[in-house]
Amino acid sequence: MSSRVLAEVEVVDPQACQVQPHAGEDWRVASVSRSALGGDDEEVVEEFTLVGDGEAPPAPDDEAVEAVFDYEHGRVYRLRRQAGQGCVCERIERADCVVQELSATARSLTVTFLVEDVATLREVIADLQSTSDHVNLRRLVETDDAADRGRPVVLDREKLTARQREVLERAHELGYFEHPRGANAGEVADELGITTATFTEHLAAAQRKVFGDLLDEP
Repeated sequence: MSSRVLAEVEVVDPQACQVQPHAGEDWRVASVSRSALGGDDEEVVEEFTLVGDGEAPPAPDDEAVEAVFDYEHGRVYRLRRQAGQGCVCERIERADCVVQELSATARSLTVTFLVEDVATLREVIADLQSTSDHVNLRRLVETDDAADRGRPVVLDREKLTARQREVLERAHELGYFEHPRGANAGEVADELGITTATFTEHLAAAQRKVFGDLLDEP
């Protein structure tokens, strides 16, 4: 039986992170997606979403950060940087762990990732402590991969509209669902000839239908 550990770790005032500093008292980073572009000097493109109840967040001072689009309660930004700067995600991935979720507040960064065993988790936390004075293990869950694989799931493609299938297929072809991503939302939208906001709306609708089947929800 195969099992792994799902860990949620909070890193207070992380060094080398270029996303967390954009969070503030009224705005938090709700999600982050990354894609690595090939080449001798590898570039990482990160898209992060600021959400909050206040007015629109101030424009970032960093020229490497650009606003991509707005929606009702938030704004999506794109950040370009060089790889290998020793940020939290890169340190976790060096230990062959899979980063699943990332969020941030004005004080800390919270990352959820899959790790093979507790011994490796200890090594990861020890490494992260070199980037922060406070690293807190907030959640630890053992996952049973074998049990999950044993239950068959039927996906009904007919639930998707033709446009939703096209969006999913193109995103998959371009590596949008890979980690790190082969293409970000804006690049997939350009390939489809639609705006980034329209792409995310189609994608969200398609994912709700697919996940409904996966999770046995109506």
